[in-house]
Amino acid sequence: MTIESGSENQLVLVATDERVAIITLNNPPAHVLSQTMTDELIRAFEDLRRLDLAAVIITGRGSHFFCAGADIRELVQNSPLENRAYFSRLYYALNLVSTCRFPVIAAVNGYAFGAGLDLALCADIRVMDRNTQMCGTGVNLNLVFCTQRLARLVGPGRAKDMLLRARRMGAEEALQIGLVEHVAEPGEAVREAEVIARQISSKGQAAVRRVKQVIDAGLELPLEDALDLEAEAIYEMFASSEFKRRAQAFLAR
Repeated sequence: MTIESGSENQLVLVATDERVAIITLNNPPAHVLSQTMTDELIRAFEDLRRLDLAAVIITGRGSHFFCAGADIRELVQNSPLENRAYFSRLYYALNLVSTCRFPVIAAVNGYAFGAGLDLALCADIRVMDRNTQMCGTGVNLNLVFCTQRLARLVGPGRAKDMLLRARRMGAEEALQIGLVEHVAEPGEAVREAEVIARQISSKGQAAVRRVKQVIDAGLELPLEDALDLEAEAIYEMFASSEFKRRAQAFLAR
């Protein structure tokens, strides 16, 4: 059963199908992150906190753009103080995506530029349409963006090569360097993301959420401390009824 919230006029559309939520960016033609759209994205992810989900998919409506980044017209019209306030909200929105307690899958079904690239980087898993491109465009506008998440994902050298030249990257190269995890045939990114989401939904959900949490937290810790964090999660799962149920089902095969 699919449950949709909001109207076609909203800039962020939310639909839930069983335990998978699909967040669709709906600000054509390029789905730029205007101030209004950023606020709607914040509300959407804040509302997800109240749901019992297995996974979240984020994508752009149509097939040409995933998200082209910030709204340049607004940035030009804003005062420096207004732009500071906007980027504070944008960073908050991106943090909500990256810290969502459910796994987030970015179905990059079109161009992901600037802050749109950073939005994709906030996901746990990225599925990229074979025919599209990603680009950190900040230096084209004398702006600094995408530096931290990109460098942590692909390494500082590759991040600098991409960002210092605002170099566009296709799906195959993105897959090769670990920028995305899956490449989909043209028009199939959302469908492939849904397959991944269904696979996740079939697993032990407490463990799924703890895997995400432990990996993210462990990256900021020394290895010994990170392994202690993993051990705590293991002990917690051993005490769960879900572990016993799944273990008994495995042994009964």
